[in-house]
Amino acid sequence: MVTRIGGLASGMDIDSIVAKLMSAERAPLYKLQQQKTTYEWQRDAYRSVNTKIDTFSKYLFDNFLLSSNFVKKSTTISGANADKVSITAGTGASSSLNIQGVKELATAATSGAKTVEQTTFRNATDTDNVVDLGIAQGTINLNIDGIDKTITIGPNTKVSDLVSEGFTYDKNTGRFSFGGKKVEIADESSATFLRDQLGFTTSYTSTAIKIQDPNDANKEILAKTSTTLGELGISGSSLTFSIGDEASKTVNLDPNKTIGELVTDLKAEGLDASFDAKTGKLTIKTKEGKKLQFDDGNQGDLAKLGVSQTIGGSSKAFSQVEIATHGGTSETPSASTSLQHLGLLNDGKFKISAVQADGKMKDTIIEFKATDTVDSLIKRINSSGAGVTALFSNGQMSISANNTGTNKENVSADIQLKSVKTVNEDQSETIDNSGFALFNKLGFVSNTDANPSGEATVNISGKGTNAKYKINDLEMESQTNTINIQGYSIKLTGTFNTDYSSLTDGVSVSASQDTDAMMTKIKEFVTTYNGLVTDLNNSLKETKYRDYAPLTGEQREGMSESDIKLWEEKARSGLLRNDSILRDGLSKMRANFSGEIGGLSDRTIDSLSEIGITTSSKVSDGGTLEINEAKLRAALEKDPDQVAKMFTQMGKAEDTVIDPVTGQSKTVDTRGIAKRLRDSIDSFKLQIEKKAGRSTMTDSQYNIGKNMIDIETRIGRMQKRLVSVEQRYWQQFTAMEQAINKANSQSSMFM
Repeated sequence: MVTRIGGLASGMDIDSIVAKLMSAERAPLYKLQQQKTTYEWQRDAYRSVNTKIDTFSKYLFDNFLLSSNFVKKSTTISGANADKVSITAGTGASSSLNIQGVKELATAATSGAKTVEQTTFRNATDTDNVVDLGIAQGTINLNIDGIDKTITIGPNTKVSDLVSEGFTYDKNTGRFSFGGKKVEIADESSATFLRDQLGFTTSYTSTAIKIQDPNDANKEILAKTSTTLGELGISGSSLTFSIGDEASKTVNLDPNKTIGELVTDLKAEGLDASFDAKTGKLTIKTKEGKKLQFDDGNQGDLAKLGVSQTIGGSSKAFSQVEIATHGGTSETPSASTSLQHLGLLNDGKFKISAVQADGKMKDTIIEFKATDTVDSLIKRINSSGAGVTALFSNGQMSISANNTGTNKENVSADIQLKSVKTVNEDQSETIDNSGFALFNKLGFVSNTDANPSGEATVNISGKGTNAKYKINDLEMESQTNTINIQGYSIKLTGTFNTDYSSLTDGVSVSASQDTDAMMTKIKEFVTTYNGLVTDLNNSLKETKYRDYAPLTGEQREGMSESDIKLWEEKARSGLLRNDSILRDGLSKMRANFSGEIGGLSDRTIDSLSEIGITTSSKVSDGGTLEINEAKLRAALEKDPDQVAKMFTQMGKAEDTVIDPVTGQSKTVDTRGIAKRLRDSIDSFKLQIEKKAGRSTMTDSQYNIGKNMIDIETRIGRMQKRLVSVEQRYWQQFTAMEQAINKANSQSSMFM
């Protein structure tokens, strides 16, 4: 570190002098930084070209190599029943069809509307006796918001009595809670009662442990990891606790033991214990969320450790109060009705077998919970992938197959309910028939089938029907109403001439090339290609302003935003002027339009010039294409298939074909225009990527990137040298200042 003396003795502005000297020294650095910026701009310009030619390549694929987007067919449909069919001609449609009649449309199997049973259970209400909910008599000792309470549950205790003692009850969910109140459990038996009878969870919560400040007897501070248990007032005992159903464990509470050592001992016994010195809180819980219970005799020591037992969340749902026994009104189920209220008191699963699009049956296992509502059950069914759709409205439910037609497996119904069979590890089998009870409540299964003794199957629906029709004197049948035949896609929407007797009620269909659509697509191609060529030519011709280098940081500081923008527009101009990669790429793309396309049957239509597409003779146009629309239309009307092949044929660059005139084999380029252009573009893109890379490459993988790495290295070396130069200047000026100061001191001695 150089000591800097800023001109006190000499009266010179040393800071300004050094700054100007360093500005001159930094000139080579600025040139390197500008060169790096130029490389970055040039890289981005190349990548922009790659984006443009790649977009054009994808356009060729989507619009020509996917021939259905280029070769369009127009369909002619006639007949008295033409409104009963919808017909689309594909690229392969050529023959004529006569649909002589449709006897039957394909339909999907359905269960029909089934009436869901009335509710037989309900949620508990304020007037229900607690013991009627399955809660035993007993006593609960709690501290609620700082007030000790003893809550006794007797034979006549009602839900409302518990509410008056501090509980909260939600009649919509059937659950008890404490509504956000602070609750501490006083003893082990109360905790057990809350867990076992009411379904609450219990845990241990912490408050900050505080001790007397050794420097101020009237002040308390947070305990530390090194604080001993004796300092907390624990004179010596032990903590006894159980985890889940395991045997009790004990941890010694030696008064000389620190809080940190206690944590270690608790962990050794299987607890997840920690102490946060920032908050002063000791946390004790189980590792896997199991029940944790300390003995009643530990309450005092736990309190000194800031630990108390509390209650979490809400109780289990008391939603299985039987109406017939305890009163209430049966109701027509709604979408929000719980399955419990229909009498389904346990979770279960069922198997749906349904016809698929290929006509085969597929089995799907669906699980349900007693707490599900009708709506959530329907969502489970519809999202299961079983191939069915369940609906519910106004107390009724239906299930329909998603696929039309009759199954091909000779099964008696297209939707069936089946048992779920599980093979256990010991190879024994378990049969789950809980689904039959569920579907009995939903109205799909009779009472006699609601509780089968073994593996069982019940039909939920009948069979769907296949479409039946007659085309070109052949009677046919299909699973769906959409038929693909001879290049046509036919959708049947109604029946007609069902006995096929009438000779005049049929529907005739024929297809021909849509030359107008092909004409439009070819003109669009020429416009798109010309746009790309013009854009690339503009980059090659763009003016290079050599006096406008990229701005340095210091230069930017003295310019407005608009001035910076105008400057950089000129600095970026001409980055690809006369670029050899662009010239070569354009040249190869233009070459694709000369010469014949091999492998075509008609020698009179095998080059673009023969269908009216030529390269502009004007040099200034840069190789754009021109169209003679009359010649193009004439070629399309003469042989639309051959014109289509000129654009869409895949072929090879060197392919062996037989000359139709001489009968001799020869090697020709059989690629269509789209394939030729895409191959040229692939080569073009590769050359650009070697030069400028792509976004997923590192700088070391392409030429410009390597140049940027080299410049970065040179910039780093120069920046280190400039630090040394600046230090040298300051050393020299500091020495000068010291010398002047010494001379001034000496001269003052003689004054």
